[in-house]
Amino acid sequence: MGDTTVTRLLDERGLADWRVLADSQLFAAAVPDGRLIAAREVPAPEGYAGSLEHPRLPAITYPFEWTFSMLRDAALLQLDLMAASLSEGMILKDATPYNVQFVGGRPQFIDIGSFEKYRAGDPWIGYRQFCRQFLYPLMLRAWVGVPFQAWLRGDPEGPTAEEMWRLLPGRRRLSPGGLLHVGMQARAERRMKGEAVRSTLAAAGFSSDLIAANVSKLKALVESFAWDSDDGSWVGYQSCDHVGRDRRAKSEFLVGVLETMRPGTMLDLGANDGHFSRLAVDAGSVAIAVDGDEAVLDRLYRSHLPNGHLVPVLADLSNPSPSQGWASVERPGLFERIRPDLVLAYGLIHHLVYTSSIPLAYVVDWLATFRADVVVEFVSPDDPMVERLTANKRAEELHPGRRQEDFDRLLSRHFDVVASRPLEGGTRQVYHLRPR
Repeated sequence: MGDTTVTRLLDERGLADWRVLADSQLFAAAVPDGRLIAAREVPAPEGYAGSLEHPRLPAITYPFEWTFSMLRDAALLQLDLMAASLSEGMILKDATPYNVQFVGGRPQFIDIGSFEKYRAGDPWIGYRQFCRQFLYPLMLRAWVGVPFQAWLRGDPEGPTAEEMWRLLPGRRRLSPGGLLHVGMQARAERRMKGEAVRSTLAAAGFSSDLIAANVSKLKALVESFAWDSDDGSWVGYQSCDHVGRDRRAKSEFLVGVLETMRPGTMLDLGANDGHFSRLAVDAGSVAIAVDGDEAVLDRLYRSHLPNGHLVPVLADLSNPSPSQGWASVERPGLFERIRPDLVLAYGLIHHLVYTSSIPLAYVVDWLATFRADVVVEFVSPDDPMVERLTANKRAEELHPGRRQEDFDRLLSRHFDVVASRPLEGGTRQVYHLRPR
């Protein structure tokens, strides 16, 4: 496994399925247009029947770090590839969003091993998984008005049909999609609990035509889902006084760093509308745009041009995704998966200090853990935004050591200051830091 590639090892069955896929029109069309990850067969090490080489992705994200539109687009990709597979005598044996990543501003299917030859009479065994991990989370947001991310983070398998049925409003239960994909599935879960589901469904006389018809209905249902993302708490952030006043100066400062460093990957912490992430993309970098407001991030995702190297990530920076799964290594934590060349923290640290009550020293220590250059904005306690954030707090409820001289002292423990620049209002300063 090299720095720019990832190797997949195959057994004999996996190699046979791969070669069917490699010879298909689906593979010939889906790789060039970005729907399917590139793959080429390379010599296999001893003990394996085959080996594939894939390009290494700049960032791996998980469904609970996606916005509504991202999960919806990933679901549609899964269904499109499923339909195309069936037309060529193949099937996708599973249906999990963990097989999808966002590359070039759009979803890309990365699990070549999910494709296999369709065996006549077999059901689509991944249907239940599609419902739990794609369909029901989208229903939570579109039909119930509840964000799906916390559920998927707590249970990566997603809601069961019974759980989803209990959550659906009455009129949604009576809709065709609610009855077919939730109500009937809840009954099936109760009736077939503990039974051999695959053999039971196969005995019912399944065919690829029936599966294709179900996929078509699912696609129409997913396409009908909508969520109004125009009411997020930071949607109007651009109208704040300091944004209009300082954006040009902050942009010039960042562009100067980008031109000097030419970073491969920039991590934009608190990306909001993605203005600074776009500057990094324009400079040839991959930008990982992290924000905790789903509405602004969903708008950024929908507005970003395809083929742009911008990856939105929904995360609360005071409580980012931890390591989860088997032995706590199956799904590494957010910042174990993303190792940037440059970290951008404009308009962020005062929110961590004053809204999340994290001591400034802890924030600086955290920035140092990336072992990368950092462009950061310091906001003094005298800034009008800080006064707003602390309006309901007593002086004794605030951590000490929050002034610029304290910040400079904390920086000296981990960084050298390459450059700095005060901003117009007199209460903010931007820094370019280099780790020691």
